[in-house]
Amino acid sequence: MGRRKVGGAAAAIVCLLFAAANAAETAAAESSSAAGPTAGAGPTTAANAVDSGDASGPTRSPTAAESKCDAPSDDCVTVGSWSLSVALGAGVRTNPVVNGRDIPLVVVPQFSYYGKRFFIDNLDPGVTLFDGESNTLSLVASPGYDRVFFYRSDLQNIFAFSPTSFSGGYTSYYAHPPPADLQAQTPSAFRELPRPARKVTYLAGPEWTFKQGSLSGQLDYLHEITGRTHGDEIRGAVGLPLGSLLGGSVNARAGFTWKSAATVNYYYGYPGSYKPGWALNPFVKLGYSRDLSSKWRFDALVHLERLGNAISDSPIVDRHYVTTAFIGATYVFHK
Repeated sequence: MGRRKVGGAAAAIVCLLFAAANAAETAAAESSSAAGPTAGAGPTTAANAVDSGDASGPTRSPTAAESKCDAPSDDCVTVGSWSLSVALGAGVRTNPVVNGRDIPLVVVPQFSYYGKRFFIDNLDPGVTLFDGESNTLSLVASPGYDRVFFYRSDLQNIFAFSPTSFSGGYTSYYAHPPPADLQAQTPSAFRELPRPARKVTYLAGPEWTFKQGSLSGQLDYLHEITGRTHGDEIRGAVGLPLGSLLGGSVNARAGFTWKSAATVNYYYGYPGSYKPGWALNPFVKLGYSRDLSSKWRFDALVHLERLGNAISDSPIVDRHYVTTAFIGATYVFHK
């Protein structure tokens, strides 16, 4: 038997998840050792733009657990196995921050490990708490995503393209003109302002994945655990295969990320002048994949996310949408 992937983390949370995994595996071994390992679920991070292409954050791919998984495949790995692959191609993720450079997607490494209960996919660890025929409940941890637009050296960017130079803790930028009432209050402050550092954050919480026929989906509730934003996020997505094309498969995905006011303010607030509320970011994605050989696979995707008004109205943001596109080939080193 093997473990189903759910699609494509701070030291303290990793330790906690390891401890929970050990306890869960011990209990499972005592209660059902004769039955063998059950199929479980693991995450796919949105930092992996080739697989998920989710500019809204590290949302899990909505492919739920199923009962049988006897051999490795695109959505299945054997319990206790690990996977390493690298996508090479041409792509870009647009940057909505004023004067921010678009993020190139050229080299996209992917690493994952799936145990009986514990799993880790790139930067996202988790523990499977319940695994049924069509529903799975897990405890997951995931880095805050919005930092990628401010720091090119963010680890989520390293897992999306070759790393570049680090910009440092405090820099300056020019914001686009704020509303007239704010200009009257602080006309000079908007011309140039030191930018507070956005430090690395992590969120953790429960994740529910499900599958009904061809439709699969997920719902996450995550709370920030590193003491930076004290914010929350709710992430949801559904996916559906659209059929075959030129020997490959086409799939579509739609979903949303809800960000609390504390989260939005940490990244997009303007000190002393703009304090945003919560934001709802919907997204859609269309992907294509075709196996070229036992080691190579062709991948292409386009992903469009609309930024919530609380984000797009910020004086440091000048776009309403984030677009991610990629075309290239993935080489699988180990699977």
